[in-house]
Amino acid sequence: MEFTGKVVLVTGAGSGLGRAASLAFAREGATLCLLGRSAYKLAETARLIGEAGGRSVELPFDLGDADDCAASIAAAIAAFGRLDVLCNIAADVMFHQLPDVTAAQWHRTIASNLSGPFFLMQAAMPHLIESHGNIISVASTAGFMGQAYLAPYTASKFGLVGLTLSLAMEMMDSPVRINVLAPGPMRTEMLQGMAFPDFADPRLLARYTGMRPPCPPEDVVEPLLFLASDRARRVHGACWAVDGGIMAG
Repeated sequence: MEFTGKVVLVTGAGSGLGRAASLAFAREGATLCLLGRSAYKLAETARLIGEAGGRSVELPFDLGDADDCAASIAAAIAAFGRLDVLCNIAADVMFHQLPDVTAAQWHRTIASNLSGPFFLMQAAMPHLIESHGNIISVASTAGFMGQAYLAPYTASKFGLVGLTLSLAMEMMDSPVRINVLAPGPMRTEMLQGMAFPDFADPRLLARYTGMRPPCPPEDVVEPLLFLASDRARRVHGACWAVDGGIMAG
């Protein structure tokens, strides 16, 4: 098993891609640190990992809080003594026209999608240097192209791409690998619970909904695991699109 003896921290581990990635890492022998807001959802992911014979710890922390981010890394180290992989997956998203976005909504989205990963990477870096580990930030096609009615989300994902690549340059001489994965739409609880608002112009949506239906999270998990593995030892500072061709044209 490819990740035996490795400790992996996954944000957004209570559902969607975060849960799928956590289960896949566990199947490959990793020990999981499950970070998310919902203790109930994290417990369900932990139960599934345990049923498959894996080990995990639940970290019900708030990504939007810098102190919580630092505390979650400290808790992971206290539990398992090391950290090998950090997967920044959690995200907040909502559809709004620009005039309707409140200050609270803007700040919450930026805090969860951009500030949280920053503070996690900052706190995790000494441990990842020690383990020769790696970071994968899951952005989105929204990190590379404007998307109507998603201004806060799109801004946060552009920021996450820039943040992650800047850190990759800064850590060029370190043993830590840092990369970006950019999925298109996925069949997750978050997407299924959303609907395009009545005011949405279909012409503006077609560009980023793509010509193919949303994929299952498992289709994104495979390249994520590859990036986290030693097979990708020469991949650093890369942005991989897993979007069914949305960004091809």
